[in-house]
Amino acid sequence: MENIIIKCEFCGRDFGTKNACNSHRGKCKQNPEVARKGPKEKSEAWYAAMHAKKGHAMNQYIKAKTLGLPKPVVSDETRKKLSLSSSKRRASDETKKKISEGMKKAHAEGRAHNIGECRWNNEPSYPEQWFMKVLKNEFGLEKDKDYKMEYSFHKFSLDFAWPEKKICIEIDGEQHQRFQEQKERDLEKDKLLKEEDWVEIRKSWKEIFNNPKSFIEEVKNLGL
Repeated sequence: MENIIIKCEFCGRDFGTKNACNSHRGKCKQNPEVARKGPKEKSEAWYAAMHAKKGHAMNQYIKAKTLGLPKPVVSDETRKKLSLSSSKRRASDETKKKISEGMKKAHAEGRAHNIGECRWNNEPSYPEQWFMKVLKNEFGLEKDKDYKMEYSFHKFSLDFAWPEKKICIEIDGEQHQRFQEQKERDLEKDKLLKEEDWVEIRKSWKEIFNNPKSFIEEVKNLGL
């Protein structure tokens, strides 16, 4: 069967399906209508929705509910297609067993999303990667050998921790200031750390970026 090529009339890019081409047209930088409207600004509701999903996929129903939009209408024809597609994708018993074993292992290793709000893939953020280099270059410290990252503390996790010395360093991204829920979690975590006699440094990435020397000097005073 010959492949159908659909071309964008604005930039000439080729697409294999009409839906893909239509989706592209609405964002094509050479589309005069897109250029006239300019870049689409994200609302506070959009940021709240992205924060609420916390790395999980969000279908159109959940997105509409979170953003306060009308409930999406799905035609009978589309429902039938989705039903057929879902039945084809149904996992076998062997696949379900592998997924179950994988989840158990993730929980045991502390990688599951609901354990201390840890990231699923355990990938450090850019600020954390920067500080890891500082710890290595300025202090000669290595991850896991000299300090812990995403260290479990009650229902939370600590960005950088020295459990034996009860010292931790928290580097806050923008979400720590943007969302009230995150602010309350930070306050609760700080209270528990204080009650258990931990020494804590909490800095926003913006503060560190604007004055890295002052931050490094503060860390040196901890006697790591």
